[in-house]
Amino acid sequence: MTTVDTTPSWTDLLSTWDAQQAGYLPRREERFAAMVRALGAAVGDRFTVLDLGCGPGSLSQRVLDAYPEATAVAVDADPLLLRLGRNALTGYDDRLRWVDADLRDPSWTSLVGVGRVDAVVSTTALHWLEPGALFALYQRVGQLLRPGGVLLNGDNMPYDPGQALHQRLADEATKRATHEAFTVAGVPDWERWWSLAGDALAGEARERQRRRERADERYGPRDGDRLTSLGTHVTALTEAGFREIGTIWQDLDDRVLLAVR
Repeated sequence: MTTVDTTPSWTDLLSTWDAQQAGYLPRREERFAAMVRALGAAVGDRFTVLDLGCGPGSLSQRVLDAYPEATAVAVDADPLLLRLGRNALTGYDDRLRWVDADLRDPSWTSLVGVGRVDAVVSTTALHWLEPGALFALYQRVGQLLRPGGVLLNGDNMPYDPGQALHQRLADEATKRATHEAFTVAGVPDWERWWSLAGDALAGEARERQRRRERADERYGPRDGDRLTSLGTHVTALTEAGFREIGTIWQDLDDRVLLAVR
């Protein structure tokens, strides 16, 4: 009797990850493209970039494809996503290095293995940090960036209080997008993707759960539905010594924020 292996390949898992993320962010590739263009305009074609909260490396992949002389250090604390990235993105040799570190732990900066960097990027990641942790992170990022280096953060940043209509339009757009992707098109949503990945990478899924429990004990449980407002990001960056802080791309509350060190 022949046994058929139905375990998804690394590239299949990465592809479905990207599709799942695009279900929540239908203009995700536009956001990526805006960040990639801004990097080249700000720091040139040859640079070292930190990708914070990198997940399986979707942004690093696009940066390195666009700039063959660039190098990236991809940082995340999720063992499942790190293994997926390491195995799916094997064509970059020493241009892409992975670091297993929690951005809330001050020691993460000692693990990246570089001095000053030219740029720091993040996408759909920093919203899970509590405000105090975000302020501390931007302080550390400022110490790692060379003078004139840039930070680019692409994420959902809710409108500030007093802009209820703006936020309602953003929320309704998200509902439409997720309905089209997950109900109409049948793309695996967040829960379905993690179930699929957990079946394929059972050991990493268990380790992921253990780490989350330990982190909750150390830092307190996170409110995954509470996003950090644009005003909070701007204030945190200003206090960390950044300048020229502004939005360079926007789709309602989905934004790319650029700041210069």
